[in-house]
Formats: sequence, C-alpha cells, structure tokens
Amino acid sequence: MTDQEQLNTFLAVQNYMTIAVTLDDGTPWATPVRIRAWEGTVFEWDSHVETEHSRAIADRSNIAISIYTPEGENTIQFGFYAHATAEQITEPNEHGIARYRATVSKSFINDASFKKREVHLG
Repeated sequence: MTDQEQLNTFLAVQNYMTIAVTLDDGTPWATPVRIRAWEGTVFEWDSHVETEHSRAIADRSNIAISIYTPEGENTIQFGFYAHATAEQITEPNEHGIARYRATVSKSFINDASFKKREVHLG
C-alpha cells in the first residue's frame, strides 16, 4: 500500500484531531476537536467562538493539526501531522457554536517505521 493510500484509509475513519494554535501571549495551545468534514486538503469542525483556540484563530490563522493512533492490540501505529490555515466559516448559532475550516498546506505521516514522510492530500 502506498503512503497516499495508507493516509486516505486512515483519515477516512478518524473522528477527532488535535489542533494547535498560538495564544496572544505566545503560549502554544493544543485542543482536540471533532472532525465534522474532511475532503482533500480541507478539515472542518465546530467550536464555540469564545474558546481559546477559536479566539486564537480569529487573530492568527496558522495552526498545526495532529491525528494519530498509538500501537495497540488491534492497531498499528500511524500519525498524520500538518501545517494549515484556519478560519471561521459560519456565524455562531444561538449557542455560540460556529463552523471552522482548516486548509492544509503541508502534511506528513509517520508510522511504525518511525520515518517521517511528506505526503500530499487531495
């Protein structure tokens, strides 16, 4: 299986990813979010507009994404890592929840071989 096939198979079944942003004071902040949509280089999720990560995205659109599965009884270690640009794409609903979109500019995988490799989404 090629790296691209392995990545597409992996991403097709993922429900969560971790996004990392930079807060106003320069502190890094990482948080898990539920993936609402994924197609090609685009990931979408819903978040409250007042969370640390949502406020950070409003000020600085550069983020990092990480999705991984550790090696276990029924899994093989695999990780996806990316640089992306994020933005709020809907107005918040009555509960303050809006949809966010990240567009990946550069991405990598790492598996049980422990060899980080650049891959292209799409």
